[in-house]
Amino acid sequence: MIRRTFQLVRGVGPSREKMLWADGIARWEDFPPEGGAPALSANLDRVARERLAEARGALEARDLPTLASLIPKREHWRLFSDFEREAVYFDIETEGMSGEPTVVSLFHAEGFEVFVQGRDLDRLPEAMGRWPLWVTFNGAAFDVPVLARYFGTLPTPALHLDLCHVCRRMGWRGGLKKIEDLLGFGRPRHLRGVDGLDAVFLWRYWHAEKDIAALRLLVEYNLYDSIQLRTLAARAYNRGIEMLQVDAPSMPVFERGDMLYDVTRHLLTLGPEGNEEMALDRARRFALGGAA
Repeated sequence: MIRRTFQLVRGVGPSREKMLWADGIARWEDFPPEGGAPALSANLDRVARERLAEARGALEARDLPTLASLIPKREHWRLFSDFEREAVYFDIETEGMSGEPTVVSLFHAEGFEVFVQGRDLDRLPEAMGRWPLWVTFNGAAFDVPVLARYFGTLPTPALHLDLCHVCRRMGWRGGLKKIEDLLGFGRPRHLRGVDGLDAVFLWRYWHAEKDIAALRLLVEYNLYDSIQLRTLAARAYNRGIEMLQVDAPSMPVFERGDMLYDVTRHLLTLGPEGNEEMALDRARRFALGGAA
């Protein structure tokens, strides 16, 4: 899709881009060379050839920062297919009133990483800095500012793709779980109904009582946020292509079943399997009454 993007030229917006496609200029290499009939105007064609040459060079060099700077932010989703292998999907949980991060999971081409306050959370910025493309849901407004306040500074990604804004462009509104259910890839039964407030309860119960089942459920809940982001990113990319009605290949959609073994393996590093659903009940009672 990126090779079909002409909005990197100032003066070319969505409508003019579609006019170029309709005129048979569907990809960068279709743009007329110097001396040919103008596609836009003599002056704009000159600028367009310069910007297209810069974009081609950046794509060949895998230079995501330059490409992201050339393309309007509203069209950054078009870069996802070419740079998926360099993406990290992440989500955070917080303590609640203090706003401090408690559990953060990263999901990327090499697998999972989970960071827990009091254990290894200090290693998170370095781990995030390895990946140039960050994918979140409402992370620009919540996750990233929370982490920046806590750590004082964070690495700066070449591109932050906030799927909350991308989904709105695709006509999907609501929170992450609502959109998952809308698109038919909701969570396992034992995680349905668990929400952000429960995550606070689970952390506080774990912190007070050291109930390993509560920590396991909290980490699993957080991991699924990251897993679902990968599926949603591909679905949103494919939806964008459909809406543009352009002849571009769609992306394969990630199936979470491929990662169930790795989820189980990560949870076992925290402690033996327990009755996680009962742990949630205990955490809720503890939060409301002070005793489980």
